[in-house]
Amino acid sequence: MESAEVLVHAPDPFTATGVRTLLERSPHLHVRVDDPEQDRVDAPDVTVVAVEGVAGVEVFAYLRRLQNRLGADAALKCVVVCREFRAEDILTAVECGVVAFLHRQDVTNTSLTAMVTAVSRGAAFLPGSLQGTLLERLNWLRTEVLDPEGLTLSGLEDRELAVLRLIADGYQTEEMADLLPYSEGTIKNVLYGFINRMGLNSRAHAVAYAFRTGAI
Repeated sequence: MESAEVLVHAPDPFTATGVRTLLERSPHLHVRVDDPEQDRVDAPDVTVVAVEGVAGVEVFAYLRRLQNRLGADAALKCVVVCREFRAEDILTAVECGVVAFLHRQDVTNTSLTAMVTAVSRGAAFLPGSLQGTLLERLNWLRTEVLDPEGLTLSGLEDRELAVLRLIADGYQTEEMADLLPYSEGTIKNVLYGFINRMGLNSRAHAVAYAFRTGAI
């Protein structure tokens, strides 16, 4: 089993030490407590944030600061341990990199270690009630904010997605023009506009980026 790097943050040293002690019982987790005063920090596989009460504004503010310290290329995956979480904050939480919640009363060495290990491998744990709220918020965001601007939840325009999907399927520009309601010139402009906007190097790089971000 591969080991995972875990970064722990809590509002007080006692809680941070307790979480670290629980996780360090697993030989597959390398755990360190974050020092928010440091400008830069090595990117962990999983971040664990433990708070006493409600996970809200202070947690999100910390995660945004952490993302800035890690750099834009780092993918933040956070487990939040708390007594309460407001459903109306779920979209903000996901935006900040939260992928799992664990109620403080359910914390044991086994439960916390298992969750952190699973998250390090790509899993997510959101209670059913939060999943429903998240889907409702995403649907509202798509229909009320993104669709009117011709954008998608991935941040790409509809026509960018259409072009990238066909490129991924092996179509050439002239073939795409037969399948899409765009001219060859428009298709090239769409593609090169996307490449420049995202700071990519080529068609292949554009398709790889779209795959990596889950856009296609």
